[in-house]
Amino acid sequence: MIKAIIILALIFLVLYACTRSSGYKSDHSFHAYFDALAQQSVTHQADAKEQMQRIFADMSKGATADNIRTVYAEKLYFNDTFKVITHRDELIQYLTSTTENADSKVDILEVIKSDSDYYVRWRMHMTFTAVGKDISSESVGISQLRFNEQGQITFQHDFWNSAEAFYEHLPFIGRFLIKIKQRL
Repeated sequence: MIKAIIILALIFLVLYACTRSSGYKSDHSFHAYFDALAQQSVTHQADAKEQMQRIFADMSKGATADNIRTVYAEKLYFNDTFKVITHRDELIQYLTSTTENADSKVDILEVIKSDSDYYVRWRMHMTFTAVGKDISSESVGISQLRFNEQGQITFQHDFWNSAEAFYEHLPFIGRFLIKIKQRL
């Protein structure tokens, strides 16, 4: 009986959370992206492929504090769809923590330079454990980059399907997301 009450309460909370606001919700990430772009000067010449490979080719080897300090400027904008970071020390903590929880390797497929930015197209293979289950995932994405005069990254915004590559593999949440996607 208690289990049934708990399950009903959880269902109620989920339904309430999904329906509680019929109005428009401001997208913080959307505004943060354009605010950060407006604060960044046009990128300087840099070896975008080399800088990205230094950290992400094999994150367990590349995401060291020294490498991150070399590749990224102290004040920056970094958004990988999971987290928005604006200071290098926070990025060091985040990336080194990520390497403890996941094994990630990135292949750089192409680098494109526009008037103001670099765009790096990549393929990522990630393995991690969630609720005792080993998960292997592959995804493709693009990183928009800007560099300072010292060749350090001051702006990185990753565009990739984190739901498909990560969240859909998680118990309960994954099935829920897959069902939503199937209904669209």
